[in-house]
Amino acid sequence: MKFQFWTAIIGLILFMSCAGYAADKDITVVRVTPALDMDQIRYILSHEREQVFERGMVLNEKQWDKFWRVYDEYEKERQKLDAKRLRLLGTFINKHGTMSNEEATKLVDASRKNQQADLALRQKYFKILSKKLNPVAAARFVQLDDVVGMVVRLSILGNVPLITGTAEAVAEPESSPQTGERQPGPSEQSSPAAPQP
Repeated sequence: MKFQFWTAIIGLILFMSCAGYAADKDITVVRVTPALDMDQIRYILSHEREQVFERGMVLNEKQWDKFWRVYDEYEKERQKLDAKRLRLLGTFINKHGTMSNEEATKLVDASRKNQQADLALRQKYFKILSKKLNPVAAARFVQLDDVVGMVVRLSILGNVPLITGTAEAVAEPESSPQTGERQPGPSEQSSPAAPQP
């Protein structure tokens, strides 16, 4: 069973990898570009993920029925997060060379919120699956979902250019005229030291 699980994970990595060439002509290599068909990305995100769960979860027939019902609900909620993530990616791709400080800050904040929502969703469904199945099966679900999420993110982010915007510089803390040493900024200043005995 371990062999099948790791074979599925490696297969997903190969499928999602945009850096290499597919040895098998049946494998579709997806490159993330501004013109990428978002329906194609959504298909890959949902169908490949489902196959990993089919191969990775170890359940009996009764548990499978419960699992798929919960998984379908999870998938609906996760697709909303994926849609936000894809919109963020589109914004980034369109602005990566001309991004301002304000846009960069907003993008990073939106990305952080999306990642936090992702973790909260996993935690929510860990609790649900713990009750419907058991905590071990629920933990396996979380682990598989995390692996798939990382593979997808790496395959996409590995093809996204680094930010090269021409943003204005942020003001440096002033240096002391007497010593030329950098003075601590407001957040770096410590409270007055206690008197030494």
